[in-house]
Amino acid sequence: MMRSAFFKRSAALLCAVLLLFTLAIPAFAEGDLPEDGTFFAVGYRLSVGSSTPGRLGRGSTADITVTVKNVSLSANTFSADQYDFSKLIDSFSEGTAKVTTESKGSDPLVIKVRFSRMKYSGSGQSLRFQITRKDTGASQLIELTIAEAGGTDEGASQPAPEPQVLVSCSGPQTPLEAGQEAEFTVSFRNLSDLELKSPVASFTPSESLTISGGSYSFLLDPIKAKQTGSVKVKLKASDSISSPAQSLQADLKFTYFNNVSEAQATASDKLPILTIARGGEAPPVVLASRSTLKKPIAAGETASLTVTFSNKGDVKLLSPVASFTPSDALLIESDAGSVLLPDLDPGQTASVSLTLRALPEISSANQSIQADLKFTYSAGGTMTQGSSSDRLSVPANPTGSSSGEGAEASVPHIVVSDFSYGGESVDAGSNFDLKLHFENKGSLPIENILLMVDGGENFTLSGGSSSFFFASLAPGAGQDQTLPLQALPAAKSGAQSVALSFKYEYVDGTKRGAGSEDIKLSMPVVQPDRFEISSPQIPESINVGEETVLTIPYVNKGKSEIANVEAFVTAENIDTPTKSQYIGNIAAGAGGNIGFVLTPEESGPIPLVLKITYEDSNEKVQEKEISVEIFAEELPMDPLPGGDLPPEDGEGNSFPWAPVLGGTGAAALFAGGGVIFALRGRKKKQQSAASWSGWDDPNDEEALANWNEAAEEPEFSEDPEGSDPFRAGSDPDEWGDPEEDTEKEW
Repeated sequence: MMRSAFFKRSAALLCAVLLLFTLAIPAFAEGDLPEDGTFFAVGYRLSVGSSTPGRLGRGSTADITVTVKNVSLSANTFSADQYDFSKLIDSFSEGTAKVTTESKGSDPLVIKVRFSRMKYSGSGQSLRFQITRKDTGASQLIELTIAEAGGTDEGASQPAPEPQVLVSCSGPQTPLEAGQEAEFTVSFRNLSDLELKSPVASFTPSESLTISGGSYSFLLDPIKAKQTGSVKVKLKASDSISSPAQSLQADLKFTYFNNVSEAQATASDKLPILTIARGGEAPPVVLASRSTLKKPIAAGETASLTVTFSNKGDVKLLSPVASFTPSDALLIESDAGSVLLPDLDPGQTASVSLTLRALPEISSANQSIQADLKFTYSAGGTMTQGSSSDRLSVPANPTGSSSGEGAEASVPHIVVSDFSYGGESVDAGSNFDLKLHFENKGSLPIENILLMVDGGENFTLSGGSSSFFFASLAPGAGQDQTLPLQALPAAKSGAQSVALSFKYEYVDGTKRGAGSEDIKLSMPVVQPDRFEISSPQIPESINVGEETVLTIPYVNKGKSEIANVEAFVTAENIDTPTKSQYIGNIAAGAGGNIGFVLTPEESGPIPLVLKITYEDSNEKVQEKEISVEIFAEELPMDPLPGGDLPPEDGEGNSFPWAPVLGGTGAAALFAGGGVIFALRGRKKKQQSAASWSGWDDPNDEEALANWNEAAEEPEFSEDPEGSDPFRAGSDPDEWGDPEEDTEKEW
């Protein structure tokens, strides 16, 4: 008995020494293999013989194949003989390791490490092994959580999913102006049943904001389950705010116990900060989009994809460089890691063709490609560096699912089936409600749904939070959500987008997974039509037969140019050479006058209709109409000696000397009174007076000669006999009566 106890104590001591020796092995972090880059696990596959178990109980024997990736190495530069793959103390015992290379040529390295006939101890869910380079001794630790382990034993634990954190912001209700400073409270609400340990909040403001005080990171107290932690941040706006759509990127890093071991996680959100842009220029707006796929990409398959970058801004993009980063289960076979594109003028696009290849194992249907574009642009005469980033979703069939167009139906998948924004368009500067209806199109329920909203350069949320939480959503079920948005006053006309990002969890058998969806909704933005026309400016006096100018002031108070402006005038008894005018385009903030030259043909009130047509910023034809009335008077005339005006009999007879002295606008000289004035006659009076001869006898050549001689004299000191019937001192009774001879024209 004593000998047996001695051996037991010796064995226990030996195990303890071995354990201490093992624990003494340094846990090398990423970067300990600088020459070889970083190895990281992208998934695993567990099997018992030819089957995949739902749960793994104590004493069960299984094979576990781990897929490892290294983007710094390739199949051409990697040799398994140069490395040692050693299994460490974990939840499994025994087993042997075998390494095979999956990638080919110069593609990023993908290997499979197969641990055969490993026995589950019945405690924990960890698999740990170490990759060591033999010639340098540099090592790297790989650790995985095997979800199938511990399912059948009483008290066996399954790792809890990563806690969901809802980030919100509260602060001043008025927009932040250039140079101003304000304090904001950022809150982190722990939605899970786990405690967030050692939470560290870090903030990254957008280009026109800075954090006062110099500190961008803050250590918070532990955040217990269902509790909230907060931190106050002072933000200061720069002297020149480039865009009213500023934001504060908030990241919360923390540790938590997932029922098996300590784990780390990060919760992130971009919080909108309302500002007033003054003195700055908005950065360029770039939109990335992809071509459609005929079907989801399956494991081991290749697919062609075209990514298009569109310059939606108002400035030219110089030397744009596109780069792409695929998700863990995808590789880019084409040489398109970094592509130089031609310069993009406003409204232009450029495309890059990619060839994608899926790895032999795909753990999730939610795959994506990160598309980044870096460029240079002119901001107020200064060359400035700019960038744009979009994550493009790529549908995939997880390993084990059937291929085809309907393969995604078995996994959780969120779609926005309907949305509305209150009308046909959204006015810039207005508040509106974006109403969503999204559905779970998969066959599995989803839980802990987090919706994050990003309005970009054209929209912002009216409230303090851009995130919304939903507890669960059954398969085929839908959920309504109203988003209070504001279209920024400087929003561009046309279709603008709001980005929606969904994150959620689901349980597939015994495995808990996580998924995400990125969706963009487009809405037409309309700059309000603020083309204003003032009342016409009418002259104080308007005379028949005289030209007068009617002026219409205008101003475009909108933020967009209006095009093809035309003006029309409609009236009776008015002669005008400009019944219609083409004004052209009127820029935002520009003003001027539209003038019409009018000549009334009759006296009295004359109604006018003024009409102006144009195309607004949405290319819709608009019309403005003004009715106005002018009053025309007969041209006043100086009276004849004696106070009487020459008679007018309605037959066209008028004062006889007007046509003789030159007709319309000629100067008349009164011999008796010495008065000089101008007359402006009408066309019909000119015609009636043109037939007047001026003499009783048209054959009297002597009288004609005397009349011409008298007309050339500057003064009528003497009146040639018989030459002037109106000479001074003559008897008016001898002038004759024009009514006695109807054939004589005056």
